[in-house]
Amino acid sequence: MDRQSHSFRRAEAIEDEEGETSVPKKRLKLSDNMPGMYSEQSRRMMEKMNFDKTKGLGKSSQGVLEPVTITTQKGRKGLGAQPDGIELAASTWDHSKEKLNIPENVIWLHNTEPEEEVQITADTLEQWLKSGPPKLTIDDETLFCDEQILLQILESKSIFDKLDARDMRGARTRSNPFETIKNNIFMNRAAVKMANMDAMFDYMFTDPVNPKGEPLVRKDDLLYFADVCAGPGGFSEYFLWRKGWAAKGFGFTLRNENDFKLSDFIAGTPETFDPFYGTKNDGNIFDPENIDSFTDYVMAQTTSGVHIMMADGGFSVDGQENIQEILSKQLYMCQMIVALNIVQTNGHFVVKLFDLFTPFSVGLIYLMYKCFKSISICKPNTSRPANSERYLVCKWKKPLADTVARHLCRVNTLINSKHNSKDVLELVPYHVMKSDEIFFQYVTNSNNEIGKNQINALKKIAAFSNDPCMIESRQSSVKERCLALWKLSDRIRKNPKISVQEELDIIIDKWDKSFFKDEPKYLNVSLLENLFPSILGWYFVPLSYVENETSNIRSFFLGRGGKDVLHLDKKGRWVPLEKLYLELSPRTLVYAEIVCEYLGSGKSLRTIRSFHIIDGIMLGGVDIRKYSLEERVRLCEKYSRALNKPCKTVGLTDTTYTTTVPIRCKRLYKMNEIEGYFHTLEDYKLKDGQIRLGYKVRDITEPERFCIPKGLLFLTEVRHDYLKMYSKSQRKHYFYKKDDRTSLFPDQMLSVEETIASFRSSYSNRILWEWKKATQVLRDIAYGDREPELLYREDLRKFVDSKNIPQ
Repeated sequence: MDRQSHSFRRAEAIEDEEGETSVPKKRLKLSDNMPGMYSEQSRRMMEKMNFDKTKGLGKSSQGVLEPVTITTQKGRKGLGAQPDGIELAASTWDHSKEKLNIPENVIWLHNTEPEEEVQITADTLEQWLKSGPPKLTIDDETLFCDEQILLQILESKSIFDKLDARDMRGARTRSNPFETIKNNIFMNRAAVKMANMDAMFDYMFTDPVNPKGEPLVRKDDLLYFADVCAGPGGFSEYFLWRKGWAAKGFGFTLRNENDFKLSDFIAGTPETFDPFYGTKNDGNIFDPENIDSFTDYVMAQTTSGVHIMMADGGFSVDGQENIQEILSKQLYMCQMIVALNIVQTNGHFVVKLFDLFTPFSVGLIYLMYKCFKSISICKPNTSRPANSERYLVCKWKKPLADTVARHLCRVNTLINSKHNSKDVLELVPYHVMKSDEIFFQYVTNSNNEIGKNQINALKKIAAFSNDPCMIESRQSSVKERCLALWKLSDRIRKNPKISVQEELDIIIDKWDKSFFKDEPKYLNVSLLENLFPSILGWYFVPLSYVENETSNIRSFFLGRGGKDVLHLDKKGRWVPLEKLYLELSPRTLVYAEIVCEYLGSGKSLRTIRSFHIIDGIMLGGVDIRKYSLEERVRLCEKYSRALNKPCKTVGLTDTTYTTTVPIRCKRLYKMNEIEGYFHTLEDYKLKDGQIRLGYKVRDITEPERFCIPKGLLFLTEVRHDYLKMYSKSQRKHYFYKKDDRTSLFPDQMLSVEETIASFRSSYSNRILWEWKKATQVLRDIAYGDREPELLYREDLRKFVDSKNIPQ
C-alpha cells in the first residue's frame, strides 16, 4: 500500500522512512504463527514455559488448542456485545477518499449585482414568507443536495447512537489528523479554530481591508469586533492575543454556565473586552429587546458599527443530531440579525452553522449573499470532519441592509409567538433561489462536498472504534505544519505571574528609576522668562488634582492585568489601588491622575471619580517612551478609548459597586494656544454655590460631564539640552544646542529625532502652574486684588503674546 496515501498505521507493524519494520511496545499485533489474536508478551511467556502449539494446555494436554481471543467488547456493554452497524461501516471506510488540504481551498461566491445597495424591498420579503406545520424530520430535504449523500449522512450518524460515548470520543481522537492541535495556548479549541479561519482567509478578520485593498481600520481607530453567542470566549481571546489592546470587543452570550470566562483570558487579556447581556440581562438572543439593546450599546460606542462580528452559537442536541439544523434555525437567524444591525459598511461577518438542507436555512444564506459582496461556506481543518459544523463567511457588507434586518426581526417575532401553531418554513421561495444558477450550484456543491467528507470521517471513526489498535500516523506532522501556517507557536498554555519588581525591571529596562522622584518646577510670575526661554515645543494639559487634596491622586500607575493596579505613593512604595474599580492591561506604566468628574448642577451635582492619563511609558506591552510627546499622547488617547467602558452597577448582597472607572486621556494643548484654551472653559455651579470654570467631558452613554481644572502642567517635546527657536529672517524653526551653542535647521541635521524628548526627559522637566486662588484664571482682575508672587492668566497671556512666534 502507498505510504503517502495511507492515513493510519496499524499497531502491529510500523514501517519507518528507511523501510525497516519496528514493533511498538505494549501494543497488540496479529500473529502469523498462531491462530487468533493475543498479546506478544503472553506468547513469549508461554514459549519460555515450553508451550507446544500442537498440544492443548493441561497435564494430559486435554485443553483447547485455540487461545482465548481478545475481547472486542465496546465500553460498558455486556461481554461479547457488538454495536449494530459499526463493523459494516468500518468495512466500507476507504482511506483513499480522505483528502487533507493544508491550507484549505477557499471558494467565494460573489454577488455580481452592480448596485451597491441591497435591492430587496420589504414587500417582496413579506410575499416570500411561507408558513406551515412545524417540520420535525429532515430526511426528505433533498432540494439542495444529492439524495444519496443526505441518506448516507443520516445513516452514518445513526450508527453511533448505540456506541458508548467513551469509545466514540477515543476513536474520534485517534482518527482525526488535526486532533492533537487541541487548544494550543488558548482556553479552548474555538480560539484555534478562529486562528485557522483567520489565516485561511488571508487575515481578513484581524487585518480587514475594503474592496480597494485599503485598511478598514484607520490609523487612530481601534479594531472593533463583536463576539455573539460565544461563551466562554475563545474567539475573543484569539483576537485580543493577535491585536492586543488595539482591538476592542463587545460580547453577547447566555449568562451563568454559558457565560464569558474572562478570568480564563490568558493569551489575550480581556481589559478591552466588554460583555453586555441585553436589557433583560440574560444574554438570550431570541429576545427582540435584547437584540435592540445590544445594537444600541455597540453603535453608541463605535458610531458606525464593528469591523468584524463573529458568532459561534450552538447547543446540545444529544439524541437529535439528525435534526440539529431544524432545532438551530432561529439561532442561525438571530445571529444574522445582529450582524446586519451592527457590522459597518464593508465589514465582515462569520457565523457557525450546521447542516444546510432546509429551504429556511438556505434562504438565510441567500439573504446574506444579497447583503454582502461575497460569501464563502467553509469547513476549517480544526472543525472535526465527522460533525455537521461549517462556517459562513460574509465579506464586505453592503449599505442599506437594514430592510432585510427589520424583516428578519418580524420573522423572529412570529417564531416567538406562543399563539402561533404554524412555523416559518421558507424565507425565500425555492424557485427564486433555483433561478440564480450560480448561487444554487454553489450551495449544492458545498453540501455535497462537506457531506461526502463527513460520511467518510464517520466511517473512519467506525473503523477506529472497531479496531482499538489503529492510530492516525500524521497527527504530529499535521500539527507542526498547521501551527506554522496559522502563525501559532507550539507552546504550553500558562499564566506566568511575576513580582512587581520584576515587572518594573522589564518595563523600565535600562533606565534609572530615580526619575520617579523628580519634582516639578513650580511656576510663578518671576520665573516665567527663566523657565520658558522659548515657548516653542511646550505643551500643557489641565490638572484637576492639587497637592493638598487627599481624595485624588496624581502619580505613576502600574497595570498588571485586570484590577491588579498599583500606584506609586509619596513614600516611593508601589501600593494597590483601593476603593476604585480600575482595569489596566498587563505591562502598563502611565503617569496619570484620579480626578472628580461632575454631572448636574448645584445641589443635584453628582460626582464620579475617573482616571485621566497624562503621559505613558508602556501601554499593554507597547513601549512608547521614546516617541515624541504628541505621539505618546495620541497612543494614550487610543489606549484609553480601548479600555473605557460605560459604568455598570452590580449588586452584591446588601451593597452595590460600579464595575468600571471612566478612563480618559488628557487633551494636549500648545502653549501659544493658552488664551484659546481659557475661552473654551464655561461657568459651572458647584454644590456649595461657587461658580467655577470647567470643561466638558464627553461620556459614551451618559450625559456630558464636566471637570474643574485646578492648574496646568507644562510638558516639553524638546530634549533638555536643546531649545527649539524661530528664525525671523529665515521664517522657520531651528534647534539650538546648549552645550556647544550651535544652531541647526532641521534640514541640516541627520535626524530631528535626536532632539525629541523621551518620556523621562519630558517628565523630569515638567512645570506646574497651580491655581491657588480662583481669581488667577479670571480674564480681568483689579491690580489691587493680585498677590505679588502668584501667576495670573493675564500675565501668561502677555508673556506668550510678547514672543509672537508661530508654533
